Amino acid sequence: METYRSLEYAHDDELPPGHTDEVRTPNALVERFLEAYTEPGDEVIDVFAGYGTTLKVAERLERVPYGLECESDRVAHVREEITTPDHVRQGDVLELDASWFPACDCCFTSPPFMERTDDRNPFRNYSGESTYAEYLDDVETAFARLDRVLAPGGHVVVDVANMKYEGRVTPLAWDVAERVSNVFHFEGETVVT
Repeated sequence: METYRSLEYAHDDELPPGHTDEVRTPNALVERFLEAYTEPGDEVIDVFAGYGTTLKVAERLERVPYGLECESDRVAHVREEITTPDHVRQGDVLELDASWFPACDCCFTSPPFMERTDDRNPFRNYSGESTYAEYLDDVETAFARLDRVLAPGGHVVVDVANMKYEGRVTPLAWDVAERVSNVFHFEGETVVT
């Protein structure tokens, strides 16, 4: 596994009308890891599907995309963007059930981020209240639920970054990696610039 990679921060398409929150993972990053860990025909899931970057890249690479997203407008957008709209489900990752999807060969996802002094709940689209400790508990729960739909030998790739806010660092990538490692074997990290 490479430990460092430089990629262009770009997207193949625009955000849906009315959306300005550019939180998407760059297409090149998704492509790099799907090519490394999957083959054409493999089933790929994103349990934080957002605007569907992982699903669209997977489909372009001839993988079979599946997605879970809590926001109905994003679900509608993604369903319009891929050829298998019935593979996108609106739902809560904290309630993910194995019956919702087939066993998938790979998950490429990016959970909602949280800065340690924020009190909004990222798992509720930043409404409601949460603490950083509760957020990390939810991260672990989400990936424990994902384990139920991942095929044996499947890979999980998580796009997450440390954050700096008002001069203070939240080691989000490390904290998320620690919690995900309670569910899946941690193979290492790739720093992307």
